Amino acid sequence: MRRTLMRIILVGIVALVAVLVVVSRRYTGKAAVKLPVADCNAELWKHVYEPGRLRVIEACTAVEGRVVSVHRAQDGDLHIGLDPDQKSVLNLLNVLHAQRNLILEAICDHPTTSSEPGAACAGFTSQIVAPKVGDRIRATGSYVTDRENGWNEIHPISKIEILH
Repeated sequence: MRRTLMRIILVGIVALVAVLVVVSRRYTGKAAVKLPVADCNAELWKHVYEPGRLRVIEACTAVEGRVVSVHRAQDGDLHIGLDPDQKSVLNLLNVLHAQRNLILEAICDHPTTSSEPGAACAGFTSQIVAPKVGDRIRATGSYVTDRENGWNEIHPISKIEILH
């Protein structure tokens, strides 16, 4: 009986490792395209709240996909959930905790009552126009890993184009 239980546990561990390997190969967390740095607005980084929490993977990239959510966060940023056309931009935490979405953040979108994020946005308001849920868009900006959440994002967004 004990030997059977050990075999079941071993098979379960092997199956779990196999699933994680397959998922991690599909969701590699790699930028879809590398754009010249000049295609992104580097000045936006002056207004990013706690920029040290963001690990830059690609200074400038673009992703296309369908908007699945739009949310105005307490820190003043506009959070957009994107179902990306190229799933390789997602990492395992995007899959597990962000419902297979890439998070896009337009900084300083709206006023905040918190003093720290508010200080980062002092004298600056985003010019990004919020897309609607269901819109197909192309977002250009810095491709980063948010160390607090572990998922990948476009943060800050330099521009959003509505595609038809």
